[in-house]
Parts: sequence; structure tokens; C-alpha cells
Amino acid sequence: MTYTPPGVEPSRPTAPAPTPKTSGHAIAGLFVGLAGLCTCGVGGIAGLVLSLVALKKIDASRGTLGGRGLAIAGIIASAVCILLGLVIGLGVLVAFLTAGYQSEADYMEMESDWDADPSRSTPAPSPGAYLRPCVPMLSSQPLWSFTP
Repeated sequence: MTYTPPGVEPSRPTAPAPTPKTSGHAIAGLFVGLAGLCTCGVGGIAGLVLSLVALKKIDASRGTLGGRGLAIAGIIASAVCILLGLVIGLGVLVAFLTAGYQSEADYMEMESDWDADPSRSTPAPSPGAYLRPCVPMLSSQPLWSFTP
């Protein structure tokens, strides 16, 4: 037992400060933002919104809510997913729109082979006469149609 002088109250151990509760929006924003990798960026939009809402609520809570780092990580992950989705989407669109078209050199080679055959009496076909790309969602035609 320790000595305490008269008139002085003995000190009691203090409880540690409670840790703030982690924001559910921050956790969900990070999870959905990372899941946006599987959805080519679509989930990233929801993750970005959730993370921004979480950040706003954490700032307004004055220390009662935690998870600020999770919310910031969710914003970054969501932004990366959205950008990757845009890059992949543009790449697919460009590949789809340019598929099936021949270069000028390929066409010239095809034309010279056509003209070299003495059994052919008709001129060489125009570029792209055989393969014409079709947009499958806008028509009932197959992706590639063969027309002689």
C-alpha cells in the first residue's frame, strides 16, 4: 500500500479512451471500389459515392466515427477502377470498329494476285468487298457476313 498525504485523494487508474467505431460506408466503399475491377469500372462508381459519403460523415462526426483511411483508399481504388474501365472499354471499341479492315498494302497484293490470274475477266473487287463488319446489337445479321 502506498502512502497518500492527508487531504489528497488517491489516484485511480483511468480507462483508455474508447476507439471510434469504423464507418460502415468506408468499409463498403473500399470493398465495392475494389470489386469494380471485376465489373470494368461500373462498381467503381458506387464505390466512389460510398467512399465520399463516408468521408463526409467521418468529418462531421467529430471523432466518433473512424475509418478515414479506408474511405480515402476506397476513393483511390474506385478512381483507378473507373479509369481502367474507360481504357479497356475504349480499347474494345477501337478493336471492334477496326476489325476486318485491310491495310492498303494487303489490298494492293490482293489486286495484283487477282489481275495476274488469266482466267479472271472481271476487275478486282474493291477493298472490304468480302468482309463487311456488322454491329450485332443494331442488326439481326451475324458479326461478319460473307458477300461474294
